[in-house]
Amino acid sequence: MVRQDLDPIVVRLKPELLNWAPASGMRTLGGQIVEIVATEIQLIERLHTNRELSDAEAQVMIGDTNDLDILRAALVSVRGQTLEYLDSLTPQQLAEEIQFEGGWFGSLMLPTVPRAEVFLNIADHEWYHVGQLTSYLWALGEDPYEW
Repeated sequence: MVRQDLDPIVVRLKPELLNWAPASGMRTLGGQIVEIVATEIQLIERLHTNRELSDAEAQVMIGDTNDLDILRAALVSVRGQTLEYLDSLTPQQLAEEIQFEGGWFGSLMLPTVPRAEVFLNIADHEWYHVGQLTSYLWALGEDPYEW
């Protein structure tokens, strides 16, 4: 359902808006999309291989982060991979505790979290950025009540 809220935003984006931010120091519109996709890549990689990907490594996996078509394709592709992985897991695997060294904000800094909780965090994280993107477009004159 989160993606249903993101899709109307993504179709309103234009290439010339990717580098726009409401104020200096804020993440750009394109940067918000990269943040959504890169975090999902990082968390799923962590679940698959127990490997921590850097932001730079995740961005390389996305491709040209200044190309709106690539960002749109990455949103679809990465979500498809996530759902495929989620569907492959048994209830026991979803309940398995996953360790996060040094704590992780998504686990409320607990040392372990059930694997299923990571999938919930992916959705929660995306929804957080959907709110930001909605506000950005609203600041540009797009009325989200008309979407």
